[in-house]
Amino acid sequence: MQSSVALAVVPATGVVSVHGMPLTERAVRSLRQAGCVRHVFICTPINLEFTLPGCTVVVGDLHTALNTAIEMFPDIRFGLIHDIERAETPPEVIESVVDELERGAQAVIPVLPLTDTVKEVDPDGRILGTRDRSELRVMQSPLGAPIEVLRQAEDPRCPGVPLSTVPGHPHGLRIRTAIDVASVTP
Repeated sequence: MQSSVALAVVPATGVVSVHGMPLTERAVRSLRQAGCVRHVFICTPINLEFTLPGCTVVVGDLHTALNTAIEMFPDIRFGLIHDIERAETPPEVIESVVDELERGAQAVIPVLPLTDTVKEVDPDGRILGTRDRSELRVMQSPLGAPIEVLRQAEDPRCPGVPLSTVPGHPHGLRIRTAIDVASVTP
């Protein structure tokens, strides 16, 4: 069931393509492959030459893109805010975000357990101790919420309601560096 609209945020800097495919295209394909995304709106501060079926480029901020989405699809129930640098997020993760919204969550974000050791330090840089990471998580995207919650939020990336979590995926990493690019399958 295609009940959601996904919004992808296009960053002005960073890696723009991986193995010859633009991150924007990778993200749109992943969102559309999830099967629960009716349309993708890419919001950008500048006009972007980009054409893919089921995708609209909106010049403006997230609110402009949300308003455009609601105008085009007034029956939409959920919105997804997706970080374009997480273009390799598997469709299954996107589906699980929408499934959790369908079950009544106010907002949902995929997460992974933190595996690195985290140290607390004082202002002089001396280690004070090791944080217990058993309750710490690394956030991924997309962030999902009812469309009106996103629309009414001052910043749709921080909707101001309790966030539920679903399991993320290692492929949902941010693609920003040469090491990140090397980890992506062509």
